[in-house]
Amino acid sequence: MVALVLALAFTVWVDSRRIQRIEHIAALSRGESVPDPASLTGYTGGIRERVLPDHEGRSYEWIGQTQRMLAGGPWRVRQIDDENAPFGRPTHVASPYRWWLGLVAWNNQLLTGNPSGLAVERATLYADPLLHLLILVGTAWFAARHFGALPASLAALGVAALFPFAAGFLPGMPDDSTLGVLCALGSLLPLLAGLRALDTPNGEAGPRVRSAWFWFSVAGVFGGLGIWISPASQVPLALGLTLGALLTAWIRRPTTKGEPASLTLPWRAWSLSGAVTVLVASLVEFFPHHLGAWELRAVHPLYGLGWLGGGELLARTTDWLQQGGTSWKPKDIVIKLLALAALLAVPYVMVATGNPGFLAADLLSLRLTRLPDGILAANLAAWLKRDGFTPAAWAALLPLVLFVPALWLAVQRRTGTATRTALAVMLGAVLCAFGLAYLQLKSWALLEVTLLVLLIAITSHLGLDATNRLRRWLWTGGALLVLLPGIFQLIPPKKSLTDNVLTLPEAVGLVERDLAHWLAKRRGPGDPAVVLATPNLTTTLNYYGGLRGLGTLSWENPTGLTFAIRIAISTSRYEIIALLRQRGVTHIVIPSWDAYFDPHLQSASVQVGEMFYRSLNRWALPAWLRPIPYQLPSIPGFEKQSVRVFEVVDDQDEPVAASRMTEYFVEQGEWENAKASHQTLLKYPADFGVLVARAQLWAALNDAASFTPVFEPLLSRLASGADRYLPWDRRVSLAVVLARGKRLDLARDQVQRCLAEVTEDHLRSLSTNALYQLLVLGKTVGVEIADPRLRALAVDLLPAGVRPRI
Repeated sequence: MVALVLALAFTVWVDSRRIQRIEHIAALSRGESVPDPASLTGYTGGIRERVLPDHEGRSYEWIGQTQRMLAGGPWRVRQIDDENAPFGRPTHVASPYRWWLGLVAWNNQLLTGNPSGLAVERATLYADPLLHLLILVGTAWFAARHFGALPASLAALGVAALFPFAAGFLPGMPDDSTLGVLCALGSLLPLLAGLRALDTPNGEAGPRVRSAWFWFSVAGVFGGLGIWISPASQVPLALGLTLGALLTAWIRRPTTKGEPASLTLPWRAWSLSGAVTVLVASLVEFFPHHLGAWELRAVHPLYGLGWLGGGELLARTTDWLQQGGTSWKPKDIVIKLLALAALLAVPYVMVATGNPGFLAADLLSLRLTRLPDGILAANLAAWLKRDGFTPAAWAALLPLVLFVPALWLAVQRRTGTATRTALAVMLGAVLCAFGLAYLQLKSWALLEVTLLVLLIAITSHLGLDATNRLRRWLWTGGALLVLLPGIFQLIPPKKSLTDNVLTLPEAVGLVERDLAHWLAKRRGPGDPAVVLATPNLTTTLNYYGGLRGLGTLSWENPTGLTFAIRIAISTSRYEIIALLRQRGVTHIVIPSWDAYFDPHLQSASVQVGEMFYRSLNRWALPAWLRPIPYQLPSIPGFEKQSVRVFEVVDDQDEPVAASRMTEYFVEQGEWENAKASHQTLLKYPADFGVLVARAQLWAALNDAASFTPVFEPLLSRLASGADRYLPWDRRVSLAVVLARGKRLDLARDQVQRCLAEVTEDHLRSLSTNALYQLLVLGKTVGVEIADPRLRALAVDLLPAGVRPRI
């Protein structure tokens, strides 16, 4: 109980500190979102507010899907419409974690009265920490009930302190891998209990066999649920248990002639229960319309079939190893061939369809944890070669020493059949988990699950057989030395809790949230934007602003990503605009902090002609693309970053496009580019709109000597009616220029005409600065928008800090 209380207290303390940091960032960065109980997200316009501690797309996806489910959407999600616009993409993500997050949100809704969208935001703070506490208490209780107080004590401390295992249950970053860890533990601990029950020396064979069958079946059910959630984790674990079962059969074989054979382990019960669970999970997840897909990266009936066949072969192989001889009757041969065919069905389909199945890796596979500044490497060797044996490396690697005493006990005959059997099974699981963790750092948490169960098995042996108290104390001290270094990796730095200096993911999240909200306002609820951007930015623009996009890093969206890359590297302007209009793209966004397309541009550099993405970077814009001024929020450490936003429009006349380009540079404060674009304006001396743009530039630079020679002919041309064909936004620019030239009488006429003709689309098309200048001019000359709805919209489109001036 002391160990359990200490483990619980430490876990709650660490999680509360992390939640405190999240709330601090939320208080620092409160946006302009207006709560709306009727909205799916809880905010007006379907935008989202909370900045997640980690910049990872899966968390955004879980939140969005859960909000839709609680708002009356489907309880199984098979289609995502916000990516690969306008067609969307399929999704094979398993539902249980969404249901768990929805359950936590539902309870928050009951307790606080929050609308469902806001309840999901709050639930993200507690869903994974609650799972961690459930695993901690459940593991300690199960170990105490079946293996004794000392194994339970060490298990509780291990669940709380193992690194990176305990770092997987982070508040504010929902991830289904936490539920996968629960299932992994559930697929191992009952096996230990079943082995213990079968090999207990006291009692009749019948009850012991029935108890073993029960616990093996429970382990199979948890393993099947684990495959439902993540085949990439649970299938290797099942293969490791199969390896351990073969080692066990070798250990349990009779060593002398006439020695009675040990009781057969119920591997058929394990495989049958697991196979049935997988088949039921497949039906629950995909019945009736999606059962025909051959997608083995998600739960599939073939996994159940393979498990069933593998279990039958395993049972027959272990019987042969333990009892000697095997039957070659026709019936048995047929059964063996069918079992082999069932087992080989999964690898055959993987090869035939080119589907990696449970061997698939994703970007998260490169990350040891999702902590700020967490370890990122291609594999274990690359990590150690780059960083060496850092404290984090020692904390992760030290638990591996448990393999040594486990192996030593397993090969010693005097250890006893029960302990050797349990250790052999767990050693097989550890070996396969280590192979996976070596290749994918993300799987290190799964490896530590197997090591934790191995620790329970070793300590249980000491509790049963050791009468030497000194030996027990030495083992306990050694185990603590292995477990406790992880504590120092889990404790958040005290300074960071209320520090206003943001981590890179926090800063990027704030910037991209502001950008998403700004773009969402520009388009309006009835005309949502479709954005071509880098994959990570596409995901966050969708999450924060409800904007649809093309390419993301989801493995189910290869079409959208390929399409986005194709546009970026294309050298044909005709092809590009055709592709953009085909997909309904309204905006192109290029962030300086995300260089995803650069490697693709480099690999495609052999193409003849300039690639589209590079032409945007040097401002060689086609006539159907208009730059939109946007100022990044001021964030320390992010001052040198920038983002370019382009709107896909109808073809513009060359003078109009050049004028808008110059005014864009003026508003962005890019004076060198503005002066360079002025040279382009000189090509159109007869165009009235060009005169307006030139005057804007010299007025912004306070260059009276250059302003006057442009302003005077502008007045002369205006008097002759040269403004009659000006586009609406160019008329706003004219009004501003007249005001700067101190001709408020003429500016008033232009403002009055602008406000009389204004529409919602007009207001949304103006840059923030132009809209502000228009409203200030209107106030100055005593003219305002007649329609109250449009007047309110104009003010709402401005940043909150400047609204009081209007």
